[in-house]
Amino acid sequence: MGGGVVIDQVIETLAQKAKTSASGSCGCVGMMGPGLGGGLGKYMGYYGLVSDNIIQMNVVTANGSAITVSASQNPDLYWGMRGAGHNFGIVTEFRYKIYDYPSLNNYYVTYTYAGDKVEAVFKQLNRLGNNGKQPKEINSYLLYSFNASLSSKPILVLQLYYTGTSSAAYRFVEPFLALEPLVVENATVPYAKLATALGVGVGGAICAPGLSHRLFPVGLLEYNVNANRKLYSLYEKLLTEEPLFNKSTVQFEGYALQGMKAVDPASSAYAHRADNLLVPLEDTALRYGLQARKIIQEGDKPGRPLNAYVNYAYGDETVEQLYGHESWRLQKLRALKKKWDPK
Repeated sequence: MGGGVVIDQVIETLAQKAKTSASGSCGCVGMMGPGLGGGLGKYMGYYGLVSDNIIQMNVVTANGSAITVSASQNPDLYWGMRGAGHNFGIVTEFRYKIYDYPSLNNYYVTYTYAGDKVEAVFKQLNRLGNNGKQPKEINSYLLYSFNASLSSKPILVLQLYYTGTSSAAYRFVEPFLALEPLVVENATVPYAKLATALGVGVGGAICAPGLSHRLFPVGLLEYNVNANRKLYSLYEKLLTEEPLFNKSTVQFEGYALQGMKAVDPASSAYAHRADNLLVPLEDTALRYGLQARKIIQEGDKPGRPLNAYVNYAYGDETVEQLYGHESWRLQKLRALKKKWDPK
């Protein structure tokens, strides 16, 4: 594949051969950009991270050399570029693992809730997540958002998507239906159409040309319900005091993890395999974004340091927060940087 190929191109092309691959969730994003920093996505429970599926890369290094990077050629760089790859070179082409579809059916449901459901929804999401043992077939994605036609206060928009039939998904989605959502939407689609159905395909609003996103990421073990209520209140305050930010959101990403956690954490530079959840706070005013990240991080397990997914990084994070708190990992990355990009 070419280094700049985007996810929708790959998924649609593979679908013509009844094949698929691990990828990020947003269809207009490149495959390799997220992959160099890990790459979270809907098939992570099956196949792991995008970076776990890279076989080989053709790379132009800082001195202009064109080299091959794989487990057998420049293996030190192969380790570093799968998780911290943005620091070492430009990928012009790559080879990648592909798979048969695990299912031809992909069921999704979107539940929209009023703000009084924060505690109930997150308690149920923690039950589904089961401390990192969420079934590989199902993923969750939740937003704090604003829709004046539904409520004068922020709402919760929960998407659940299941690799399989609606009947098989029912036992996982029914507890959320019991929480009395304001709106319910659902359908079964081919995987190649799932990103579009969820509003994150190439034609979706999130992929509008020229649009940029400022994020404040936090990796978690599980949701802290009290912290999430505090965050909801802060988000409501933002919308009251800064109404121009009414398109901003707070995102909660809950992917299945078996495929990712099956990979040895030492086998690549990706440092956050212990995280079970990701909360990126999007497009807020800076002072609110930093407050929000503090609320969520303090709600994590006491004494656990901030982990910040590098692909979502705001820019004020430390190297430890981005690339891991283990000294051996950072020493190895610094040695690679000195070797491949000394200037």
